Amino acid sequence: MLEKKILQNSYYDKKLSMVDTAKLLNVTPATVAYWMKRHGFKRRSISESVYVKQNPSGNPFNIKTQLTERDRELFISGLMLYWAEGSRRNKHVIQLANLDHRMLSLFIEFLRKICGVKEEKLTLNIQLYRKFNRETTKNYWSRALGIPKRFIAVNIHSDIRSKFKNQWSKYGIVRIEVRNVKLKQWIDVALEKYLCEWV
Repeated sequence: MLEKKILQNSYYDKKLSMVDTAKLLNVTPATVAYWMKRHGFKRRSISESVYVKQNPSGNPFNIKTQLTERDRELFISGLMLYWAEGSRRNKHVIQLANLDHRMLSLFIEFLRKICGVKEEKLTLNIQLYRKFNRETTKNYWSRALGIPKRFIAVNIHSDIRSKFKNQWSKYGIVRIEVRNVKLKQWIDVALEKYLCEWV
Protein backbone atom coordinates (compact mmCIF):
# COMPACT_ATOMS: atom_id res chain seq x y z
CA MET A 1 0.00 0.00 0.00
CA LEU A 2 1.20 3.50 -0.82
CA GLU A 3 0.10 6.02 1.76
CA LYS A 4 -1.91 9.00 0.62
CA LYS A 5 0.45 11.48 2.28
CA ILE A 6 3.51 9.99 0.55
CA LEU A 7 1.89 10.23 -2.89
CA GLN A 8 0.66 13.73 -2.12
CA ASN A 9 4.20 14.81 -1.22
CA SER A 10 5.95 13.32 -4.24
CA TYR A 11 3.43 13.88 -7.03
CA TYR A 12 1.81 17.15 -5.98
CA ASP A 13 4.16 18.90 -3.57
CA LYS A 14 7.47 17.93 -5.22
CA LYS A 15 5.75 17.78 -8.64
CA LEU A 16 7.53 14.57 -9.63
CA SER A 17 6.20 12.63 -12.60
CA MET A 18 4.56 9.25 -12.05
CA VAL A 19 7.70 7.54 -13.35
CA ASP A 20 9.95 9.54 -11.02
CA THR A 21 7.55 8.95 -8.13
CA ALA A 22 7.73 5.22 -8.82
CA LYS A 23 11.55 5.33 -8.83
CA LEU A 24 11.60 7.28 -5.57
CA LEU A 25 9.27 4.80 -3.86
CA ASN A 26 10.90 1.75 -5.48
CA VAL A 27 7.68 0.52 -7.11
CA THR A 28 6.35 0.34 -10.66
CA PRO A 29 4.52 3.23 -12.38
CA ALA A 30 1.46 0.95 -12.56
CA THR A 31 1.49 0.68 -8.77
CA VAL A 32 1.63 4.45 -8.43
CA ALA A 33 -1.25 4.83 -10.92
CA TYR A 34 -3.32 2.24 -9.01
CA TRP A 35 -2.92 3.91 -5.62
CA MET A 36 -3.46 7.37 -7.02
CA LYS A 37 -6.77 6.16 -8.37
CA ARG A 38 -7.62 4.50 -5.03
CA HIS A 39 -6.88 7.73 -3.16
CA GLY A 40 -8.90 9.79 -5.64
CA PHE A 41 -5.93 11.78 -6.95
CA LYS A 42 -6.33 13.51 -10.29
CA ARG A 43 -3.48 12.91 -12.71
CA ARG A 44 -1.91 15.80 -14.59
CA SER A 45 -2.77 16.17 -18.26
CA ILE A 46 -0.01 15.77 -20.84
CA SER A 47 0.23 19.55 -21.29
CA GLU A 48 0.40 20.06 -17.51
CA SER A 49 3.10 17.39 -17.23
CA VAL A 50 5.15 19.07 -19.95
CA TYR A 51 4.75 22.44 -18.21
CA VAL A 52 5.91 21.04 -14.86
CA LYS A 53 8.87 19.37 -16.57
CA GLN A 54 9.86 22.67 -18.21
CA ASN A 55 9.35 24.66 -14.99
CA PRO A 56 10.48 22.37 -12.14
CA SER A 57 10.80 25.31 -9.72
CA GLY A 58 7.26 26.54 -10.42
CA ASN A 59 6.07 29.46 -12.51
CA PRO A 60 8.94 31.67 -13.79
CA PHE A 61 6.80 34.72 -13.06
CA ASN A 62 4.98 36.27 -10.11
CA ILE A 63 2.01 38.53 -10.86
CA LYS A 64 1.90 41.64 -8.68
CA THR A 65 -1.57 41.92 -7.18
CA GLN A 66 -1.24 44.95 -4.90
CA LEU A 67 -0.79 47.81 -7.35
CA THR A 68 0.09 51.39 -6.53
CA GLU A 69 -1.25 54.17 -8.75
CA ARG A 70 2.05 54.12 -10.64
CA ASP A 71 1.86 50.32 -11.00
CA ARG A 72 -1.68 50.64 -12.36
CA GLU A 73 -0.46 53.03 -15.04
CA LEU A 74 2.28 50.57 -16.00
CA PHE A 75 -0.21 47.69 -16.00
CA ILE A 76 -2.55 49.49 -18.39
CA SER A 77 0.33 50.72 -20.58
CA GLY A 78 1.69 47.17 -20.87
CA LEU A 79 -1.71 45.78 -21.86
CA MET A 80 -2.24 48.51 -24.46
CA LEU A 81 1.21 47.96 -25.97
CA TYR A 82 0.53 44.23 -26.14
CA TRP A 83 -2.85 44.88 -27.78
CA ALA A 84 -1.38 47.26 -30.37
CA GLU A 85 2.04 45.75 -31.11
CA GLY A 86 1.98 42.25 -29.67
CA SER A 87 1.37 38.97 -31.45
CA ARG A 88 -1.53 36.89 -30.14
CA ARG A 89 -1.26 34.00 -32.59
CA ASN A 90 1.11 31.77 -30.63
CA LYS A 91 -0.61 30.67 -27.41
CA HIS A 92 2.70 29.66 -25.83
CA VAL A 93 4.73 32.85 -26.32
CA ILE A 94 4.32 36.51 -25.38
CA GLN A 95 5.72 38.54 -28.28
CA LEU A 96 6.00 42.23 -29.04
CA ALA A 97 8.02 43.69 -31.91
CA ASN A 98 9.12 47.25 -32.58
CA LEU A 99 12.20 49.39 -33.24
CA ASP A 100 11.45 52.21 -30.76
CA HIS A 101 13.55 51.59 -27.65
CA ARG A 102 11.09 53.57 -25.49
CA MET A 103 8.19 51.32 -26.38
CA LEU A 104 10.28 48.20 -25.87
CA SER A 105 11.61 49.48 -22.53
CA LEU A 106 8.11 50.17 -21.28
CA PHE A 107 6.88 46.70 -22.18
CA ILE A 108 9.92 45.10 -20.55
CA GLU A 109 9.21 47.15 -17.42
CA PHE A 110 5.65 45.79 -17.48
CA LEU A 111 6.97 42.23 -17.75
CA ARG A 112 9.47 42.78 -14.93
CA LYS A 113 7.47 44.80 -12.42
CA ILE A 114 3.86 43.75 -13.00
CA CYS A 115 4.29 40.19 -14.29
CA GLY A 116 7.39 39.45 -12.21
CA VAL A 117 9.08 37.64 -15.10
CA LYS A 118 12.45 36.17 -14.20
CA GLU A 119 15.29 37.83 -16.09
CA GLU A 120 16.50 34.64 -17.76
CA LYS A 121 13.07 34.22 -19.38
CA LEU A 122 13.29 37.55 -21.23
CA THR A 123 14.83 37.17 -24.68
CA LEU A 124 15.30 39.48 -27.66
CA ASN A 125 15.24 38.36 -31.28
CA ILE A 126 16.46 40.98 -33.74
CA GLN A 127 15.89 41.06 -37.49
CA LEU A 128 18.82 42.97 -38.98
CA TYR A 129 19.55 44.07 -42.53
CA ARG A 130 22.59 42.27 -43.90
CA LYS A 131 24.76 45.39 -44.29
CA PHE A 132 24.56 46.34 -40.61
CA ASN A 133 26.90 45.05 -37.89
CA ARG A 134 25.60 42.18 -35.77
CA GLU A 135 27.81 42.84 -32.70
CA THR A 136 27.18 46.60 -32.72
CA THR A 137 23.46 45.87 -32.81
CA LYS A 138 23.65 43.44 -29.92
CA ASN A 139 25.65 45.92 -27.81
CA TYR A 140 23.19 48.72 -28.56
CA TRP A 141 20.07 46.80 -27.50
CA SER A 142 21.77 45.30 -24.47
CA ARG A 143 22.54 48.80 -23.18
CA ALA A 144 19.23 50.35 -24.26
CA LEU A 145 17.01 47.67 -22.73
CA GLY A 146 19.16 46.31 -19.92
CA ILE A 147 19.17 42.77 -21.32
CA PRO A 148 22.39 40.71 -21.06
CA LYS A 149 23.85 39.93 -24.48
CA ARG A 150 23.54 36.20 -23.90
CA PHE A 151 19.76 36.60 -24.13
CA ILE A 152 19.90 38.45 -27.45
CA ALA A 153 19.83 36.73 -30.84
CA VAL A 154 20.54 38.66 -34.04
CA ASN A 155 19.19 37.20 -37.27
CA ILE A 156 20.26 38.60 -40.63
CA HIS A 157 17.19 38.74 -42.86
CA SER A 158 17.79 37.44 -46.34
CA ASP A 159 15.08 39.17 -48.34
CA ILE A 160 17.05 40.36 -51.37
CA ARG A 161 14.25 42.77 -52.26
CA SER A 162 15.06 44.90 -49.19
CA LYS A 163 17.05 48.01 -50.03
CA PHE A 164 19.62 49.70 -47.81
CA LYS A 165 17.97 53.11 -48.20
CA ASN A 166 14.63 51.72 -46.99
CA GLN A 167 15.90 50.53 -43.60
CA TRP A 168 14.29 52.43 -40.76
CA SER A 169 16.91 51.53 -38.18
CA LYS A 170 20.54 50.45 -38.39
CA TYR A 171 19.89 48.40 -35.23
CA GLY A 172 17.10 46.32 -36.72
CA ILE A 173 13.66 45.41 -35.42
CA VAL A 174 13.44 43.82 -31.98
CA ARG A 175 10.99 41.14 -30.94
CA ILE A 176 10.65 40.65 -27.18
CA GLU A 177 9.76 37.07 -26.24
CA VAL A 178 8.73 35.29 -23.05
CA ARG A 179 7.87 31.63 -23.51
CA ASN A 180 5.24 30.65 -20.95
CA VAL A 181 1.72 29.47 -21.73
CA LYS A 182 0.27 30.39 -18.31
CA LEU A 183 1.60 33.95 -18.39
CA LYS A 184 0.35 34.28 -21.97
CA GLN A 185 -3.12 33.21 -20.82
CA TRP A 186 -3.05 35.65 -17.90
CA ILE A 187 -2.15 38.61 -20.13
CA ASP A 188 -4.82 37.67 -22.70
CA VAL A 189 -7.48 37.42 -19.98
CA ALA A 190 -6.34 40.66 -18.30
CA LEU A 191 -6.50 42.48 -21.64
CA GLU A 192 -9.99 41.21 -22.48
CA LYS A 193 -11.23 42.08 -18.99
CA TYR A 194 -9.85 45.60 -19.25
CA LEU A 195 -11.31 46.14 -22.72
CA CYS A 196 -14.74 44.90 -21.58
CA GLU A 197 -14.78 47.70 -19.02
CA TRP A 198 -14.57 50.27 -21.83
CA VAL A 199 -16.17 48.71 -24.88
